[in-house]
Amino acid sequence: INSFNGTNCEVNIDDCPNHRCQNGATCMDGVNTYNCQCPPEWTGQFCTDDVDECRLQPNTCQNGGTCSNTRNGYNCVCVNGWSGPDCSENIDDCAAEPCTPGSTCIDRVASFVCSCPPGKTGLLCHIDDACTSNPCKMGAQCDTNPVNGKFNCNCPSGYKGSTCAEDIDECVIGPNPCEHGGSCKNTEGSFTCNCAPGYTGPRCEQDINECGSNPCQNDATCLDQIGDYTCICMPARLVSITVDV
Repeated sequence: INSFNGTNCEVNIDDCPNHRCQNGATCMDGVNTYNCQCPPEWTGQFCTDDVDECRLQPNTCQNGGTCSNTRNGYNCVCVNGWSGPDCSENIDDCAAEPCTPGSTCIDRVASFVCSCPPGKTGLLCHIDDACTSNPCKMGAQCDTNPVNGKFNCNCPSGYKGSTCAEDIDECVIGPNPCEHGGSCKNTEGSFTCNCAPGYTGPRCEQDINECGSNPCQNDATCLDQIGDYTCICMPARLVSITVDV
C-alpha cells in the first residue's frame, strides 16, 4: 500500500476519507494510518466505547453529588444547596429576597445570612434592636435576643440588675471578703478593707513584716509577729582584764 504520491513522493496520502471513527470523533491522518480524536464522552480506537465519567478522579459530580453513568454521558444528583450538570453551582438563596428591605443578604450553601442595618436585629432583620436605646448602665455590654429583640446586659463586677444599675454590697452577700479579721466597707461597684494591726493588702491578705526596717540593735535577731516583733539579743561575753601591780 502506497503512503505517498506525487512526482517526488512528497505528498502523504490522506487515509481519512474512509475512516471508521464514530460518535462525532475527528479523524487525524497519519502515515498509512489514521487516529480518531474522540469527544470527552467516548474512548477506544474508533471512539465506540463509552467513558464512565463516574470512575474519573476527581469525581465528575462535585460538592458531594452522586454520579450515575449513562451511555454518552452521566447524571448527577446534587446535595442540598448545589445545582448544575456537575453540582458546581451554588444555589442563590438570596434570590427570593428573604431579608427585610434595608438589610443585606449574604448567600451561603443551602442557607443565607441577613446583615442588619443599625437599629434592626433578628434572623431576617425584622425586629427593632432594644440595645439601640443603650439600656445597660455602668459600661455593661448589651446583647440582643435574635428571636424577640429584647436586650440582655452583661454586668461588670460589682453591679447587678436587668440594667446593671444596682450596686452589689460585697460585705453582706457572703463570707467576709476581708481576710484576717479585716473590716469590710461597701463602695460603689466595689468594697474596701480596714485591716487589723499587722496586715495589709486589698483584702488584708498580706502579713506586715515589722522586721523589715531592722528595729533591733547591737546585732540582735528580729522575729516577726502579728502586728509586733521581738528582738533576741546576743549573749554577753566576759572579758578578762589583767592588771600589773
